[in-house]
Amino acid sequence: MKIGIDARMIESSGIGTYIKNLVCLLPKISRDEYVLFGSRSKLEKYNLPVIEADFPIYGVKEQIFFPRIIKKEKLDLFHATHYTIPVMYFGKMVVSVHDLIHLVYPEYLSSKPAYYYAKFMMASACRKAKKIITISENTKKDIIKYFHIEPSKIEITYPAVSDDFNPSQAKSEIMKKKYGEYILYVGAIRPHKNILRLLDAFNKLKKEKKIKHKLILIGKGKIPYIYDVRKKISDFALANEVLIMEEIEQDKLIDFYCGADLFVFPSLYEGFGLPPLEAMACGCPVVCSNNSSLPEVVGDAGIMVNPCSVDELTGAMYNVITDDNLRNQMIEKGLQRAKLFSWKKTAEETLKIYEEVLK
Repeated sequence: MKIGIDARMIESSGIGTYIKNLVCLLPKISRDEYVLFGSRSKLEKYNLPVIEADFPIYGVKEQIFFPRIIKKEKLDLFHATHYTIPVMYFGKMVVSVHDLIHLVYPEYLSSKPAYYYAKFMMASACRKAKKIITISENTKKDIIKYFHIEPSKIEITYPAVSDDFNPSQAKSEIMKKKYGEYILYVGAIRPHKNILRLLDAFNKLKKEKKIKHKLILIGKGKIPYIYDVRKKISDFALANEVLIMEEIEQDKLIDFYCGADLFVFPSLYEGFGLPPLEAMACGCPVVCSNNSSLPEVVGDAGIMVNPCSVDELTGAMYNVITDDNLRNQMIEKGLQRAKLFSWKKTAEETLKIYEEVLK
């Protein structure tokens, strides 16, 4: 089989991690021929043939030029790793739909046309694909709800974390020496990530419970939301207590997980939610939302709360950072939970989907 993979988003956060693991593992578990579409400079290190196709997603060029480029390769199967498919490509196609955030929370899009474009592209992707791959039972339910797709057409392949995510007492001690005690959040700083309520909860912990911890936010800020986040930090006089960092290298990110007393993830919606899984794999207890896909990820290893309740969030965070027995129980459960997810399994299940489509 000759299989083409859309790798244009390989440097994005969540989807990029998904693509990287597929393109690294699929050639190791099958004898099929793989071709990557995207930027040569970004993809050359993966030791697979690269077809230059660095067209921006959501752009006109991906619809005009991308279909022709794919067609020239005479593929047996094309894997669109995001719902922004080349609509005028008519070969066999599998599409990955990671979440329906643009439909569930349309108010976070830039305009009404952006909403209608997202809905049209998702509908087109679901209709044209021979199989839809998604990353959680929750997203599968959303796809069925919004697009009335036959459930048998949708397959779930859970993401995972790399073997590099492990507990380290040495790293923990180094990070605590550098930053002191801290609570950690990792993820984009966007409206649906619910950072403003997290700041409300942290402010209550500082002012009412007198905790010593800092709050470290690691992720890329979305304008103008990041301005609202910074304003709230200023209004609460927490400039010395809240640190915001842009996305960092994986090895440094692991250090932050290892050193944190608590990982908190109050998101309003997730297609999967890799950061809580990364935190658990590093031995960091997790408090997260009780909605969307997060119960599938965390199971009984973390504490789940209503993300719209500042009091619930505050209480859960306080209990974890002050109760050593609870923390130790959560750490052990989290380590066991993280072992249930494997990128090798994800790749194997993806390969089975390819084979089923090409029967």
